[in-house]
Amino acid sequence: MKKSTVSIILGILVIALGVFFGGQALGFWEQYKVSFDGWWTLFIIVPCVISIINSGFNLFNTIGAGIGVLLLLAAQDVLRDGLGYKLMLPYAVVIFGLSLLFRKPIRFRKESNNGVFAGSNGENYFAVFGGNTPQFNGVDFRGANSYAIFGGIDLILSNAVIKRDCIINSYTVFGGTDIVLPKYVKAVVDSTPILGGVENSFTSEAGENAPTVLIRAMSIFGGTNIK
Repeated sequence: MKKSTVSIILGILVIALGVFFGGQALGFWEQYKVSFDGWWTLFIIVPCVISIINSGFNLFNTIGAGIGVLLLLAAQDVLRDGLGYKLMLPYAVVIFGLSLLFRKPIRFRKESNNGVFAGSNGENYFAVFGGNTPQFNGVDFRGANSYAIFGGIDLILSNAVIKRDCIINSYTVFGGTDIVLPKYVKAVVDSTPILGGVENSFTSEAGENAPTVLIRAMSIFGGTNIK
């Protein structure tokens, strides 16, 4: 069965489920009362399952499906004393950690003026229960990895020297990350927000052959601002 066919079938089932429960709420077919504790979790679980079938496992659909199952088990009293809710954060953090271990590097097919995203892996910057504001004035910047966990990181690259394409990996958990880019570069953003947000307000003034900065941003219960 093709993926598109699976999506159509599951999509129809989800719509039918929504219409059924909506009709029950409006009293259209009260004689057909089919319900169970935690039925509403299906609206979390089913879309995530559809995403897994269509595109495979990723951080968003894996965490979403798992949280939906935990909520369903809590509603069914399989996990009692609020255990289902207590396990949501540890589960999300573990899946996030596994994604860091097994995430495949992005391969670029499109060549830029500097080759195919050549350069070093970049320095590591951490903010755990605190703040970190690295400065790159006049520095030959070749990439960075930032980790804001219950803290904040400001990557100020306004006066950095960026001569070649590079990558910034930004991981934000219960914190905030600001990335300030110079106007003479291009920016490509690959974002994964989970109960958080990634805002890109950067406006480039770069020419056609300018270097490109790829920003891969994961935000879990946190925010990443690119400007």
